[in-house]
Amino acid sequence: MKKLLSIVTVLVLLTFSFNFVFAKEKCLVMGLIPAEDPKAMIEKYTPLKNFLEKEIGRCIELFTATDYTGVIEAMRAKKVDFAWFGPFSYVLAHERAGAEAFAVGVDKNGKTTYHSYLIATPEVAQKLGITKTLEGLDGLKYISEKLNGEFRRKFTFTFTETASTSGYAVPRYYMHLAGITPEKVFRKVGYVGTHDAAILTVKNKIIDMASVYDEVYHDMLDKGRITSDSVVIIWKSPEIVGEPFAYRGDLDEQTKRLLRNAITKVPSHLTGSPRLRGYKLTSDSEYKTIKEIKRFIDTLK
Repeated sequence: MKKLLSIVTVLVLLTFSFNFVFAKEKCLVMGLIPAEDPKAMIEKYTPLKNFLEKEIGRCIELFTATDYTGVIEAMRAKKVDFAWFGPFSYVLAHERAGAEAFAVGVDKNGKTTYHSYLIATPEVAQKLGITKTLEGLDGLKYISEKLNGEFRRKFTFTFTETASTSGYAVPRYYMHLAGITPEKVFRKVGYVGTHDAAILTVKNKIIDMASVYDEVYHDMLDKGRITSDSVVIIWKSPEIVGEPFAYRGDLDEQTKRLLRNAITKVPSHLTGSPRLRGYKLTSDSEYKTIKEIKRFIDTLK
């Protein structure tokens, strides 16, 4: 009996000791750019957060903001330790907050890339004579001819926000290459903040056209929030390098190592994205093209 009590006492003390150390150690903060409504982002990534906590043996708190810049600035102020960024917001975070890309999502085909879409109301697609999705620079040049010609200043357009890759940087860059200056060819140009909001403004015919993230479009399609008839994809960008997880450069090396090891073990149902089946390691060197696009974007200011 005494032996049993001794074992129980040791187990209780060990548990108390572990919990004390865990509570004593400051939680890591994981940031999420608000590609969708912030509440939806938190819900999507909570299972991933819970998995990472167990793998690294340390508590993690989720943080998002009303815009992409809020997450970047939180990292710069050392209030965010690692974050899920879009490629363009990552480049901004790399410059402003010393962020270092360490992981990128992989889809069912083993690809890490995604696309930007230009979407439109069915009426606008019909007027432009677009019956199937146009692709790449050649596809956008066709749209450019229409917008610079008979439909000049006839339609309204919205980007998502200025730190978004698929909602601003990539489509704006290819618009430039195709000869489209948004402020000149559209009657009105706006920014709505998130991709789901941009899609809904087109669905509800508040705005004629928008640039959005392909994953959010297909997620809303799968959930029945839109149909391919109510929101038409008129253009698909070339492939964009995947959205990275990045940690602060000054984070301690042990924590960096733990995060790298844990992220590659994430099972397919916990990635936070219906498109992804897991994560693999990456580095800053993979984002050279996005840095080139940023140099163009900087000339617009």
